[in-house]
This record gives sequence, structure tokens and C-alpha cells, in this order.
Amino acid sequence: MMAGICGIFSQGDCAKDLVLGTHYLQHRAQDYCGLILKGGEKTTGGTHKGIVKQQFSVDNLYGNYGIGAVSGERQPLSELSRAGGFVTCFDGNIMESDKLKDRLLKSGVSFSGYYDLNEIKDIALLSKIISSEAEFERGIERLLAEIKGDFAVISLKEGKIYAARGWGRKPLILGRKNGSYIVSSESTSFENTGFEIVRDVEPGEVVCINGEGIQTVGNLNIQSPKYCTFEWIYTAYPTSIIDGVSVSEVRKNMGRILAKNYHVDADIVSPVPNSGRWHAIGYSEESGIPYEEVFVRFDYSDRSYTPGEQSARDKEAKTKLIPVKSSIKGKRIVIVDDSIVRGTQMLNRVEELRRHGALEVHARIACPPLMHACMYGKTTKKDEDCIAQRISIEEIRKTLALDSLEFATVRDLEEATTFSREKLCLECWN
Repeated sequence: MMAGICGIFSQGDCAKDLVLGTHYLQHRAQDYCGLILKGGEKTTGGTHKGIVKQQFSVDNLYGNYGIGAVSGERQPLSELSRAGGFVTCFDGNIMESDKLKDRLLKSGVSFSGYYDLNEIKDIALLSKIISSEAEFERGIERLLAEIKGDFAVISLKEGKIYAARGWGRKPLILGRKNGSYIVSSESTSFENTGFEIVRDVEPGEVVCINGEGIQTVGNLNIQSPKYCTFEWIYTAYPTSIIDGVSVSEVRKNMGRILAKNYHVDADIVSPVPNSGRWHAIGYSEESGIPYEEVFVRFDYSDRSYTPGEQSARDKEAKTKLIPVKSSIKGKRIVIVDDSIVRGTQMLNRVEELRRHGALEVHARIACPPLMHACMYGKTTKKDEDCIAQRISIEEIRKTLALDSLEFATVRDLEEATTFSREKLCLECWN
């Protein structure tokens, strides 16, 4: 499951900052949103289907600390246990969740409000495990021991906000301004709210945020942390800095690398917007081929990769891009995109370009061929969804009717991100 999570502790009312901080994570998910704020004895907020901007008004919210989420399922979730009352949201994925549900049920754990095993979502499992311990950091230790997968989690509890990061695939960053403190999936939450980056939450670290600031309360000694390369290549917003590295710079670096390694004579370089834009800028800068967008993304469309159902993704992808006919006819075009999964959308784009008179169409892809479903919460759910699992790159080129097709390599990912492959999660490509 993809999600964006945010928490703020402030000396005054933090409602406006929390609404905006969560809103600026909307690119990570659009199905559900939720905010819970506390101030004195008062609790405001709730969860809704839809996006933050449509569902929440600052006029109806108040609190000096709170958490928010955008997600594929309802979050945040409240829990009352021997550890007290707390509210939790998370970004991540629990593998073999059915086995975990069965194990918890057999051990005597109950899930109120559920009648079917399939209705119990990952957030409910995670919340039950954490709340089984008296201290939050002990709950995270148990979570690491109990689950397969990865996560970033933020919880509101007893006048404090806790945050923890699993093995590193899910980003989590800390910020501050004038006595207020923030933790968020991405630093894009900070820019227009006035927060400055403090640092990233480290893999295996548990932090507590209150009026005294940010304190590390647990360090779980994660062995071999792994950072998700897809955060830099696609998922994160271009303005974000993930684990100290600028997302927009990684994408431009990847475009430059593709231009150096796979040059082609062409008239224009164009992204598949918006995912390929910064990669294409880098390709254009390095190659000297003019940058021009031959497709325009309709402003009222959503991301086509984030919906949970494939039919919804296909529907969004078919309608969100509009070709610029005058920029296509008679041109040799290099199309740059972040990835190719099933190949359907790239085929649609190439067919449009051919139909509008493109002389040549070349594709440059900013990651290696996707070979496997992501086990850690991205939306590629089955290996067979990946066209590179079934046919060779040359067969993909022919299937997509491209004049040439080149993919980045793992070595290119290392160069673009500045991280060695030992620190990068590469399971999608290997």
C-alpha cells in the first residue's frame, strides 16, 4: 500500500500546517485521507474517502499536535490497550498478512468491527502489534520481529508524537520551525509551511516529538538497511529530498546518464508527463536536443500509478494526456519516462505519436526493466504484470513499435542516487 503520513507538534494551533503538510503528500495516494488533532481535552478530525483539500477545512480543526495520512485505506486508526490510547498511521506493506492475521487471532487478539478476515487491513494488524506492548518503542521492536515487509509509522499518544522507520524503504524526515516540529514521508510538506529539514529518521530508529523537541528513544540496530530507488525515480515529489539526496537532481542525473550512454539523433526530447519530466530535462541538457513536451497532462487528472485497481489505473492513464499535434508532425522524438510495467501505456503513447505524424519514436527509461512485483507497498502486485518478465527487451521494442528502446542499469542507479547497490532495494529489477 502506498501512503503519505505526517505529524506535527506545536506550541500553538497546528491545524493549518497539518492540513497543508498532509495535502502536499497527496501524490502518494488519493483513495482516503485522515487527520486527527488533539488540544487539551478536545479531539478533532476524522477519516474520509477522497483527498485532503476536498474533505478538510481548517475552520473545523484545532489542536497543538496531530497526525495525518493520505492512503489506499482508511487512516489514521485509533486503538485503546494497556499501553493507553493512541492513533496511528503508516506507509508500507505487510507480506503474508493472512498468516499474520491467523496467528494473531489464534493467540486471542480480537478485531472489533470485522466479520471477514479479508476486511482486516494492514493498518489494523500493525496497530494491534504495536499496542500489545506498554511502550511504543517496544511495540516497534515486536513489529520488526513479527512482520515481513517494511514500514514507516507515526503515532499520536499521551501528549506526544512517536515516529519509527523500518528497514529504510519507506522515507521519513524531520523538520522544525519556531518551536514547532514535523515528521513527514517527504520534505515537500515543509516548503510552503515554513519548516526546515533537520534530518531523516534513520532505518530502525524510533523518535519522540513533544514540546522539548525531537528525541531518539529507540535504535533497533537494523542490519543491511535498504532504500527504495523508486522513491527517487518516480514516487516522491520532485521538490523532496530523500535521505539527503534531491529527487529532482537524481532524475536529471539519470537523464544525463541515459543521454551519455544511449544517444540518438533526434529533433526533440519529450517526457511522458509528469513522471518523465525531470529525467527528460537531464537528457536534453546533456544531449543538446531541444526539450519540448509533446503531451500535456490535463491538470484535473490524477496519477495513474497510485489507484489500487488496475482497471482504475488504465482508465486514468488513457484520459490524462493530451497530444500537442503541432509539436509531433514530421519530428524525430525521444520519449523519456520513469519505467515500463505492462507496456500498455507506452504503446498507447507511441501509437498516438505515429498517428499524428512522428517520423521516429525512441524511448529512454530511467530504471532497469521491471521484473517483479513490489513486496513493500508499491502498486505492481503481480510478476506477470511486468512485460520484461515475459519477453526480451528487443521483443518489447518491437511490441511497442519503437525505433529504439534503452533502459537504465543498476550501475546507473548507483551513479544517479550516489548510493551503492548494497544500500539500494533492487528487488523489482533483479
